[in-house]
Amino acid sequence: MNQDYMKTKPILPLVLSMSLPMVLSMLVNSLYNIVDSFFVARISENAMNALSLVFPIQNLITAIAVGFGVGMNAVIAFYLGTEDHKKAEDSMAQGLLLSAIHGIILMIVCVVFIPNFLKFFTNDPVVLKDGILYGRIAFSFSFVIQVGIAFEKIYQSLGRMALTMKIMIIGCVTNIILDPILIFGLGPIPAMGIAGAAIATGIGQTVPFILYYMDVLPSHSLL
Repeated sequence: MNQDYMKTKPILPLVLSMSLPMVLSMLVNSLYNIVDSFFVARISENAMNALSLVFPIQNLITAIAVGFGVGMNAVIAFYLGTEDHKKAEDSMAQGLLLSAIHGIILMIVCVVFIPNFLKFFTNDPVVLKDGILYGRIAFSFSFVIQVGIAFEKIYQSLGRMALTMKIMIIGCVTNIILDPILIFGLGPIPAMGIAGAAIATGIGQTVPFILYYMDVLPSHSLL
């Protein structure tokens, strides 16, 4: 990939062109829970309470992915700056592998311990039932979240900010479209309630993962 523009482009336009898409991507990422909250609140107050209690764990999963991804981003960018593409590719491969391992571990731990976590905050059986149902479905996508965000940070280390922004928006729009359909039902699709919200969010997070993979697949390399 030709990155000469990183050396030749004026500093202010370069900073704006690389930072604004990243800010928008972070904003879009935060919309997943906001959109879920908007539709789930129409189910019942208990469903909304359950969603609110699960959100900190969802946020933790995302934070771990972003934190590790930023570190991976810095290492890859460093090696690209020294024009050592071999080490940059090794860093990408190792980062994706570790992200996948993080995703599997987080999925197992969160699915197993979500009932105990919720019991710290509520004894309401309806809230507990909804929270466990939503949480276990949402956490089953931890692998996709970890690897998808790893791809996002890799692309950002390559300076492909606009692409990551577009992919994030596509994922968020997918979630917005699917939420009312899966929660309340449409045509042959049955109403799934809070479980539908979790599935819609998971599919919305899976779409970016698939799009990144499809972009890499033809050449088997990002560099």
